Amino acid sequence: MSLKSPSAQKNHRTPHHSVRFTSEEMPKYKCLDSGDSVQNYMGPQSYPGQDSGAPSPDSCTFQPAAQRFRINEQRIKLLTSINQIVQQRADLEANRVTLSSLLDELKRKLKRRIEECHFEKKEKMRSLKQANQRLEKEKFNVVSELEHLKRHLEREEAHHLQHARTVVAQSDNKLAAARLMRDIAELRTRVAQVEARLANELKRKRQAELDIIRLRKELSSTKSLVASLRMPPPPLRKQCSKFA
Repeated sequence: MSLKSPSAQKNHRTPHHSVRFTSEEMPKYKCLDSGDSVQNYMGPQSYPGQDSGAPSPDSCTFQPAAQRFRINEQRIKLLTSINQIVQQRADLEANRVTLSSLLDELKRKLKRRIEECHFEKKEKMRSLKQANQRLEKEKFNVVSELEHLKRHLEREEAHHLQHARTVVAQSDNKLAAARLMRDIAELRTRVAQVEARLANELKRKRQAELDIIRLRKELSSTKSLVASLRMPPPPLRKQCSKFA
């Protein structure tokens, strides 16, 4: 139902809202014209001694037709105004009922919308809670994986460091082995030289021993010769094998 504008209310009138008065219920109105104007109107200038023949109302003993016409027009205007007011009141009441029904409908829609919003909010909160749980689980898995990768990386770094240290140690060991081999070669050379010197010394010692033996023999023979020259010749005897 649409609301009616005042212009539409004036043009559209329902017959059951009109007001009609009978002669008994007709309100008594005071004449708009004064007594002087009525007397002037009733004078011989307007209608000299003539009447329209229309029945006059009960309130006045005699009223001219023009005055009754004006009174009737005023009554018609008044009734029209009353009918318009009644129609406006009816339209306002209809509009009030329509607005009340619209308000009730809007309240029901608002209540239903609020319930739907609450339901949607609960569903969203439930879905967000589930998504949060999944995210927490994924976060725990990611953190665990990161910890595992961190430990693995630390082990790899330690292994690489140990390998680097091993390489350095191996290079140091190689250098030390090279130095040892060089020292061994030098020692072998020195040993060979010492052995040669020892061989020479042994050779000299043996030669010296041989010379000593020879000299002892010569000394012994010389002593025996000297003794034989000093003493008379003894009887012949066998010579000792020591001095043979």
